[in-house]
Amino acid sequence: MGNTSTSYTDDEQTREALENAGSERTLHEMYGLFYGSLAAPDPADPGEHVPVIFGEDSEASEEDEEDANDNLVSLWNFIARWKPEEEPFYFPDQEYPANYEGVLQHLTDDLALVQYFVAGLNLGGTEKNDFSEDAANAMRELAEASERLQKNITVCGKLDPRAADDDPDATEAMLDEIEDIIAEGIARVTIGLKQAKRRR
Repeated sequence: MGNTSTSYTDDEQTREALENAGSERTLHEMYGLFYGSLAAPDPADPGEHVPVIFGEDSEASEEDEEDANDNLVSLWNFIARWKPEEEPFYFPDQEYPANYEGVLQHLTDDLALVQYFVAGLNLGGTEKNDFSEDAANAMRELAEASERLQKNITVCGKLDPRAADDDPDATEAMLDEIEDIIAEGIARVTIGLKQAKRRR
């Protein structure tokens, strides 16, 4: 959507590995968490993500958890190579049904990505004075985008989920606009925190 694209080819495999390991986290949450952690001045050690991803009392088999970890390390490395000054932001590759259930899931996924981006920043010990002026402005814009997503989720949740979207062009334009704000905002925050990262 907009100026975004994806070239991470293992989204479906990673999604299945998370499910097999019994994780309640979605791929959008993992993208957000890793973008935030890697943007943070003091990125969290990968081991610190385990309780967030699998829960404190995971009952996953060792094989399933290892498979999920392998996939997540690949995703982590993919996001770590992202150059926000030069490259587009990458959303998870996801197909949505052409009805209100699909719209609701799309809105929910985008909101989760932003929320987990903030969680990743917190996990990496990001403090208020770490943000450049532009990064702080971008965080405010991300908060506003989250509010818009939440309002649309509330509206969409009241509609018949099986019904076809009665104005798909308007829905696509709205999602394009919000996802452009998310993509640009996360890029600006990542760039704006680089100075703080060099100070540590």
